[in-house]
Amino acid sequence: MTLRTAAVGLVLLALSGAAAAGSPEPAIRHRVWRVGVFESPPYAMRDSQGEWHGLIIDLWKELANELNLEYRFGEATEDEILDDLAHGRLDLAASPFAVTIDRERTIDFSHAFMIQRMGIVVRKGGEEERWLSVARALSTPTALRIYFGLVAAVFVAGAAVWLLERRRNPQFSGSAVQGIGSGVWWSGVTTVAVGYGDKVPITFWGRTVALLWMFLSLILVTAFTAFVTAKLAVAEFGRVQGLSSLRNAVVGTVEGAAVGEYLRRERIPHRVYASLPKAFAGLRAREVAAIVYGASILDYFVQHDRKGDLELLPTTFDHQILAFPLADGSPLRDPLDAALRRFLQQPGWRDMQDRYLSAVRDVPHEDQ
Repeated sequence: MTLRTAAVGLVLLALSGAAAAGSPEPAIRHRVWRVGVFESPPYAMRDSQGEWHGLIIDLWKELANELNLEYRFGEATEDEILDDLAHGRLDLAASPFAVTIDRERTIDFSHAFMIQRMGIVVRKGGEEERWLSVARALSTPTALRIYFGLVAAVFVAGAAVWLLERRRNPQFSGSAVQGIGSGVWWSGVTTVAVGYGDKVPITFWGRTVALLWMFLSLILVTAFTAFVTAKLAVAEFGRVQGLSSLRNAVVGTVEGAAVGEYLRRERIPHRVYASLPKAFAGLRAREVAAIVYGASILDYFVQHDRKGDLELLPTTFDHQILAFPLADGSPLRDPLDAALRRFLQQPGWRDMQDRYLSAVRDVPHEDQ
C-alpha cells in the first residue's frame, strides 16, 4: 500500500457518512486570514518568482477559493508558527503539521487530510567511510595519549634493565645507545608476550625488574586491547543503518517538528536545528549521524541535492496525521472542514498528490 493510498483510505474512512456543510458564514469572508508557512518541499516551497506552491499550499488555495477567502502568507520557522498560532498572531498554517496531543492543548486542527511517515537520512558511505570512521576513533587525543604512554613505559622498562645488566650481561653491553636499544627490544618483545629469549636478564635486580615488568605489561596490554576494541565497536555502533540503531548515535531533527516528541519518548539522543538545510549541514559536518524527519520531505531534499552525498534509508516509522493547524476557537474551522471533506473525495485531490508525490519513493515500514 502506497503512502497516498493509505492517506486517502484513512481520510475516506474517517469522514464517511459526514454531512456536507452549508454555505460558510459571511463573517469569515470579511477579513484577511494570516497563514503561516515554512519551506518543506514537496508540501510547501517557493518558485523562482517567490510564489508559494506545493501539495499543502495548493490544497489550501483550493479550499480558500471555494470559501472565497482572502489571505496572505507569512514565512516563519515551524516552532515560530506554532507559537504565533497559540498567541493569536496567526490564523492558520499551510505546511506539514502533525496532530499531536501536546499541540492540541494550545491550538486547534482541521480534519486530517493525509498520513506522513518519518524517514532517516544518512551520509553515503561504503568501505572508505567505514575505515575513515575507524581511523577517527583510533586517533582521538585520549587514544594518542595512551599510545604515547605505552611506548614510554616500554622505553623506561628497557632502560632500567640496561642499567642493571650492562656491567655483567654481554647481551646489554656496548655503547649507551646500543645497550638501551637492546633493553627496549627486550621490553618490547616481553610486552607482547613473544619472548624470543635472545636477550635475558641474569642479575638478581635485573630479573626482579623483568618479573615486575611482565606482570605490569600484561595489565597494560589487556587495557590497551580493551580500549582499541571499544573504539572499534563505537565506530561501528555509531553508524545508523535503520530504526533499531537510532539509539546508538546522536541524530538531528528540526526545531518544532512533531518527530521530536517521538525521539524524546524513545530516549533517542538528538540535536535540534533551526531548519532542514542547517540539519543537513550538521550531518555533513558529522555533528550528527543521521537526520530524522518526514520521509517525503527528506526524499525530496535528497533527490534535489547537488552534492549527492546523502541517502534516504529504506525504512519509515511512526506515522503522523497531517492537518491544518488553526488558532484555538477559530470560526474558520467548521467551514474549512466542510470544504475539506468535499475536496478530498474529488479526483482533483488524487491528481494533486500524483503531481507532487509521484517522485517520492514508497519505502517499506520497519516494525518497531
